[in-house]
Amino acid sequence: MLNVHQAFWHVHLLPFTFYLLPAYGIPVALQRSMRPHTAVVLALTLTLPAAAATRMTYDINGHATAIEWAPTAFPLPYEVDQRLQAAYPGISPRIDGAFEAWSSIEDSSVRFEPRGVVAVTMRTQDGRIGVSLADDLFRDQGALAMTTYTFDATGRFLDADIQIDPSLMTGNYNVDTALRHEVGHVLGLDHSGVLSAVMYPFVTTGDTPIAFDSDDRIIIAATYPRSDPTLSGATLQGRVLGDQGGIYAAQVVAVNAHGHPVSTVLTSSSGEFTLTGIPKGRYRVYAEPLDGPVDHNSLQGTWRLAKPVPFPTRFHEGPPLDVESGKVYGNLVVTTGGAVQLNPRWIGRAKPDTAEVSLGSSPLCVKAGETITLAVAGDGFISGMTEIEILSPGFRRVSEFRWAGNYVSATYVVAPDVEPGSAVILVRSGSDRAMLTGALRISTSEAISGGRRRAARH
Repeated sequence: MLNVHQAFWHVHLLPFTFYLLPAYGIPVALQRSMRPHTAVVLALTLTLPAAAATRMTYDINGHATAIEWAPTAFPLPYEVDQRLQAAYPGISPRIDGAFEAWSSIEDSSVRFEPRGVVAVTMRTQDGRIGVSLADDLFRDQGALAMTTYTFDATGRFLDADIQIDPSLMTGNYNVDTALRHEVGHVLGLDHSGVLSAVMYPFVTTGDTPIAFDSDDRIIIAATYPRSDPTLSGATLQGRVLGDQGGIYAAQVVAVNAHGHPVSTVLTSSSGEFTLTGIPKGRYRVYAEPLDGPVDHNSLQGTWRLAKPVPFPTRFHEGPPLDVESGKVYGNLVVTTGGAVQLNPRWIGRAKPDTAEVSLGSSPLCVKAGETITLAVAGDGFISGMTEIEILSPGFRRVSEFRWAGNYVSATYVVAPDVEPGSAVILVRSGSDRAMLTGALRISTSEAISGGRRRAARH
């Protein structure tokens, strides 16, 4: 029996409605959105703004609006509650590190102003960020951390606050990555469907903070650009079409020649997409559904209106794109459709000489030069038919495929000069295709961060 012991980042709380994410994980954070003096009315035919990656987006006066801070709000002041510091004396520098990590992203104008350790009082519309212990409303509810925020009728943040539950500090969780994740929400980022991204909605164990993925860096630089964003990269525009026309909330991915998913975006209600800030290089573009491990219920606001449309992963049928900064590449149509059964959800690794493999929903950390056995599990896997392919040319398969239950495995040699970054795993079964985007985090270092896993035998 498959038991996934991963933990979710967020259970979402919107005005008057409490949403739980699917119950195959442990909820580890809560998020609340409050719109002052404005009723929550979600229209069914919203056109979402074009932006790389996924931003928190809400209906404001009939228009889907991505929430962000006004440029004049920076540097954003933040304060650490003295109760939190007293309970966990080492927490303050870790909080500082989370804010500093986002402000250090190249080409971004994000800046913060630390106000030190004070007696924090949670006040709405005060233009600053408070980091405190969870209050009585959220304490001991199974959430590790939570972000609350308010915004005005133009989509500008008025304030945002982070609350830390004691369980985050007492469990074997990656605290520094959890803090970075929450600061990402403070800046208006929603969850990412890229497994290797900081904004991916699963928490891992370990002490080493996860580095920002390309998807994290591009979205924050596009949201808060330091200079003209059209000059810092290329723009890719197009549409994803299914059996009934444009597909809403399909994930579109630009993958480079090294197999790295450089940037992603979700399509609008008419299936349109725009990817901005794409670095110079050669790319292929594909579209995949949000059907696990991340689905539209993991997101905020208007994204939840998207009716899930299952479809096979498809690449843009044209030749690879050689892009240059400052140029726009349009009319990239990805056409897909038909019945789909294949849905990879979990990934795991094992030593080549063992029959035990550990599976989970976190990306695998892989070192250059090692030999590993990779396994992928999910729905619609067929023994003798389902196969996996790593899009990075730095991986060479050295074994036959092996099947057991609903997963397939194979052994790979990782080239010593493999390009570090994240990589995509493609799963095929007959004519069906599906992806795990960012399923591998490739490193040249010895550090391998952990994740909660389950064990299985074949």
